[in-house]
Amino acid sequence: RSRRRALAHARGGRGIVVMTLLRWGADLETKYVAITASPALDKLIGFVRFTNDLDRDGFGSLLGEGDCGPLSKRIHPGAQDIPSDGIDQNCDGRDFSLADLEAPTGPHIPVPDAFKRDWNILFITIDTVRHDRTTFGGYLDSPAKRDTTPRLAELAARSTNFAFAIAPSAGTMASIPAMLTSKFFHSGLALDEKKPAGSPPGILPENTTLPEIVKRRGYYTGVIGSHEWWNDWGLDQGVDDYDNSIGKNPDAFRVVADKVTDHILAWVSRNQSRKWFLWAHYIDPHGRYVAHPDVVPWDGTEPDRYDAELRWTDQQVGRLLDELARLPSNDNTIIIITSDHGESMGEHNVPTGTHGIALYQELLHVPLLVYVPNNKPRVVQGAVSALDIVPTVAELVGADTTDLSFEGRSLVPQVFYGKEDPDRIVFAETNAPGKQRAAISQSYKLIYYLSSNLVELFDLKADPHEKTNLAPQAPPALPVMRRALDVWMERVLYAKDPKFNQAYRQLSDVLLTATPSPELPTAGKTLAGGAIEVLGIGPLQPPLGKKSDLHVYLRAVRPTPGPLKLQLVVFALDPTAPPGPNEVREPSVRSALRATADGAYASDRWKPGDYIRERFTLNLPNWADRALGVALVAHDGKSAETLVLGTLPAQGSAGSATP
Repeated sequence: RSRRRALAHARGGRGIVVMTLLRWGADLETKYVAITASPALDKLIGFVRFTNDLDRDGFGSLLGEGDCGPLSKRIHPGAQDIPSDGIDQNCDGRDFSLADLEAPTGPHIPVPDAFKRDWNILFITIDTVRHDRTTFGGYLDSPAKRDTTPRLAELAARSTNFAFAIAPSAGTMASIPAMLTSKFFHSGLALDEKKPAGSPPGILPENTTLPEIVKRRGYYTGVIGSHEWWNDWGLDQGVDDYDNSIGKNPDAFRVVADKVTDHILAWVSRNQSRKWFLWAHYIDPHGRYVAHPDVVPWDGTEPDRYDAELRWTDQQVGRLLDELARLPSNDNTIIIITSDHGESMGEHNVPTGTHGIALYQELLHVPLLVYVPNNKPRVVQGAVSALDIVPTVAELVGADTTDLSFEGRSLVPQVFYGKEDPDRIVFAETNAPGKQRAAISQSYKLIYYLSSNLVELFDLKADPHEKTNLAPQAPPALPVMRRALDVWMERVLYAKDPKFNQAYRQLSDVLLTATPSPELPTAGKTLAGGAIEVLGIGPLQPPLGKKSDLHVYLRAVRPTPGPLKLQLVVFALDPTAPPGPNEVREPSVRSALRATADGAYASDRWKPGDYIRERFTLNLPNWADRALGVALVAHDGKSAETLVLGTLPAQGSAGSATP
């Protein structure tokens, strides 16, 4: 009798436990608070999951995990549903069909009807991930044979994997705002440049960000940051729940990928009843690199530790994907994963652990995965840009953006129909340390160095590591790529919009809005065969004995055939010497030889009628008893042309300047 009573109590207790677990499983927020806040409860949940996972596919029936095929490993939430086979492999309540995915004809290819719904959007950026160091980017098959991103590789196999995605810039400061607006940072964003040094310029409200776009469709929006730049960057525009508690304080050695995953899971579980958009940023692969001996044994060199950071972050993203698959919203959630830029491992004389200062592939080629539940997975070739994410998401959620313009283009044709664009050319930029712009197709890359007027052309198919500059050989691809770059730069870099074009704002000291009145006019003097008229110079009495500014005022008659480099030469004149060819000249002082605005508005870009002020900085010796002669040198890369502009009086002299 005692035994029967004990068994009855045990059965009753088991029933209570099961009912409690079923009820607890329905309360997802409680479950994920337990998982993320208590290692002991996390282990208990794992034990419960293991005991009722009869087919060992990682999913049980308790805790809200909803395995509709408890005895089949091929059937569970998050599985790939095989279309039209009569089996609901992913437990979403239906067998998916691709019968209606034939691409329509016409200039615009819309989202297929079967995929028009109120999607949740999870947008993940992982800092500093170069494509060729990922498992699915070929690193596992390289001589290193390292499996750095196995979990991302699993997702790539179920996603649209863009094999040639290019970041808009080589550093976080420029790439992240560009990705959120589909505008180039230096030429398209309204910025608050008054923020203190060491922090990025703020994003002004005049911009329209991705969270603001999805809110047009009624989305609840969130951001989870992991770096101090997220504290006051302006990235909270259109965000209902902005959380940078993880990255609030500076820490170059931060290890936070696990915390980012915890915050994402808690946020998503809280918002299961809403239509939501969440952007989360994993910072860990960014230097300084930290070894993770409990994850992988790669340690020693900086590249070893970088690989370990990738594997550590991949592990945490994998944990995120596992838990998301157990949530009811999983079948209705699109996941987009990319990186803001790559990282140098010592290539091209760029130090290991450095980015932002060059536009080579190791700094620009990044992963881009777009996972849409039930959509056919595929690898897409052809150049695409991270700027394409905004218009793609806008189209996926059905947001009206007819009042906006984007630098990127929607990737819906590639995601749903596999429509590749092998001839597309995308662009990238950096201003540190010098202005560089690049045009990139899957076959070629052209890098233009504005300050030196030099270009590099690489055949990316024959020379993927960009070791041989083909530009001196002038192959047929050079004018094609140069033309594409020139058209883009003319439209973007030289757009005269003082609010949205940082590059144009930087020209305000050079490009004048009214006819200048120089202190010393120099009528009748021209350069470059009359293409440039020299209007005058000033100030008349620059301070001697220290760094001084002298201005030369010019008017564009027509663009020059190529960008001229200008140099100001100042020389002392002996006032006792008679004028003429035998007059004695003291040693001259020369400014740097440079294109206007360090190449940002070189003379071949000037428009007829432009008034230009060239500001030359020189260290003038204390020639107080000498008059100063001033000459302008123009160099076209082959020969120099020198034009004597006039004479400035000695310091304190009552005499007048002489043209």
